[in-house]
Formats: sequence, C-alpha cells, structure tokens
Amino acid sequence: MSFGVKFSNNNDVVVLDSEFARLVKLDGGSWSGNGSGVFVPFSVTITTAEPPLVFVRLNQSNTLCFCLINGSAGNWTGFSFRGISGVGISGTWFVAAFKSQPTAKYGFRIWDATSKLLFDSGTPAAQFTRTIASWSYLGAEQTSVGVYRLSWTAFSPLNTGDYMLLNNIAMDVAGGTSRQGNMYAVWDYGNNRLVMQVIGVDIQTTLYTPVVWAKPIS
Repeated sequence: MSFGVKFSNNNDVVVLDSEFARLVKLDGGSWSGNGSGVFVPFSVTITTAEPPLVFVRLNQSNTLCFCLINGSAGNWTGFSFRGISGVGISGTWFVAAFKSQPTAKYGFRIWDATSKLLFDSGTPAAQFTRTIASWSYLGAEQTSVGVYRLSWTAFSPLNTGDYMLLNNIAMDVAGGTSRQGNMYAVWDYGNNRLVMQVIGVDIQTTLYTPVVWAKPIS
C-alpha cells in the first residue's frame, strides 16, 4: 500500500489495513429444532451483494442437508437446513462477511479508497482456522433403484470449538454424465470426525468440495 494505515502483529503479519476488509461477525446465536426442517433468522438483514458466510456448530451428532442461505442480494434474512427427520437438532452459529458495520459509539473506523467501511472497532472479527481439501473415500451404498450414497472423511476433529462453513454444503455435486447429487454433512462426535456424503445416480468417487472452518474472535 502506498498510503493509509496498516497494523502488524508480533510476527510481522498484517492483521488490519486500509485496503482489505477483515472477516467480521455480523450476527450470531443458537438454534433448537427438529430435523424435518429448521429456519434460523438473522436478527439483522445482511446487505451484502453476495450471500454472507454462515458458520454452524452442532451440539450433537446429526446430519445437515438441503442447506440454503435465505434471501437475495442485499437482503439476506437467514439460513435453513434439514437434519434427520424426527430427531432434535441444536447448535450455535454466526454469520460473517468481508464487510464491517458502523456499530461503535466511540473508537475508530477505517474506509478504503471507495469509501467502503473496512473496519469498525465495535464489530467483532472472525478468522478462518482450517480447511479440508483432501478426502478419503469410505465407499457407497444403494439407497433406492439406481441411487447411491457415497461417503468420505478426513482427519479434522470436531472437539476444537471450530464452526463449519454452511455455504459449501449448500452446493450440489455434479454427476458424471447426467444429474447432480445432494450434499450431506454428518457430524460424528462418537468418532470425532466429519463425514461428507453425496446421494445421486452417477456420482464420482472423488470429492473435490472443501470444508472450511472458522471461529469468532474478540
């Protein structure tokens, strides 16, 4: 940067400057519902053009599927998902974006050259902690005529307090030649692991979808 402000930590890593926004927590809370369908509303409308990043952490072993970020550009209102029908599901969540909000009554703020608010000292930040980009294939089982459920896992323990990014789980997986498959994320606390599953008719045995984790920080 040729002008502006820049903060570095003790390891000389830039943690804040006047060119790039930090990942900031815009809202958060908890939910408790039934696996047949859960909608979690934001307490404030998220006004980003693109869907905000929703991070979730389950309180118990369960499955997340048919995930959606609800709303539209400039008017994101919440998120929804299904679990195991008839089984209670609860957890905590936060929503984040690379966009700050003017919340502090006193402190300091940083804008970029286009007058976009990059930092407000009253807005809590979040940070990415790890990413799963390589998966071990566990096998497939037939769920109905011509339809299979494929499973993968990777070493990435669930007892670290990290939150999983829901946006990637909301994406379908392309089939080999025809239809796409639905993505499922299975939180397996008994084995302290995450299992990813895709259900479809011609799903490949290699999974390329990454799973991203983050934590809010004070």
